Amino acid sequence: MKNILYLSSSGSMGGAETSLYYLVKGLDKSKYSPIVICPENGSLSEKLTAQGIHTEILPLPAWRKFRSFLFRSSSLQRLIKYAETSKINLIHCNTIWVNNYAQKLGEKLCIPVICHLRDIIRTDQVKKYSLDKVDMIIPISDAVQKPLDDACIPSEKIQRIYNGVDVSLFAHGKNKLKKEFGINGYLVGIVGQMNPRSQWKGQREFIHACAEVMKQRSDVWFALVGGDDSPKASSDHGSYINELKELTRSLGIENRVIFTGHRTDMPDVMASFDILVSASWAEPFGRVIIEAMAVGKPVIATMAGGAPEIVQDKITGILVPPKNHQAIAEAMLYVIQDNKLQAMGHAGQKRAKELFSIENHVREVQSLYGRFEI
Repeated sequence: MKNILYLSSSGSMGGAETSLYYLVKGLDKSKYSPIVICPENGSLSEKLTAQGIHTEILPLPAWRKFRSFLFRSSSLQRLIKYAETSKINLIHCNTIWVNNYAQKLGEKLCIPVICHLRDIIRTDQVKKYSLDKVDMIIPISDAVQKPLDDACIPSEKIQRIYNGVDVSLFAHGKNKLKKEFGINGYLVGIVGQMNPRSQWKGQREFIHACAEVMKQRSDVWFALVGGDDSPKASSDHGSYINELKELTRSLGIENRVIFTGHRTDMPDVMASFDILVSASWAEPFGRVIIEAMAVGKPVIATMAGGAPEIVQDKITGILVPPKNHQAIAEAMLYVIQDNKLQAMGHAGQKRAKELFSIENHVREVQSLYGRFEI
């Protein structure tokens, strides 16, 4: 039995944390004993504990922020002491943001360190976050891997592994949104956090595309799914969501665009869509794309980030240029008017099962663990 220590940069569920949760849940427990360190309590630590996965809370102040300088040393010492006591054999860092801790810990204990790279970073960040000093890096897409290649990280230290999705969970989604909001036509949706930091997700472009579609069709509705976790979200003024709602009013489409807020029933949300749009121009991978494909829905995505590695143009969906609302609108109309919904949906569902299942993901990660004599 090998003890693996996972370092998470958050105690709450986000995309990276969801991937970590499914990985440790799916591990072969006859070979690996996972221990997860979270910097604070939250939905991730709660879900892990509910699954019987050993979880510890240990603050990990941001390594590169000046105000954290006085605290990071004590956190590192506590981490070292805990890892020694727990007889850790391997460290798996879930994101780059806590990799400095992982690298220092591995160096101190002389044990291997793997870092999951889940963000599109700058080349100069490779050394800043000690990626050049770990034993193995797992980029989640070719787009995420590019800065590593540009920084001349040896290819034998890189293993691209796509994220996995619980395909079976999404195969049983129910069409709830149309009933909930009284929709009797097509529903096109976009999913993602809506705050000033997430404008790269392309919600404004999506709304402008909705306005274009409405000029030609009266049987299409649109949904923006996600919440705003920014500090201004509780204020009546300045909320990014309020800005987006004002945009729908200025375009005269507010009666056909719904804002669902944060949802926890994503299989049902995806099952309610006829088409999913991913308008991002900097998406490292695209978990929501795979979720939509798993439920059998066509996807319109931009030719940016990791999306082109997932969506097959004109087969499982449509790829469009980033920051181009007219192209998004034309793609929506093409899929609906040419009756491509079912064919693309079936092709996407097949692709999701074959390439992006959580079972495939866990199998590939465990194969990587097997390279180390631990």
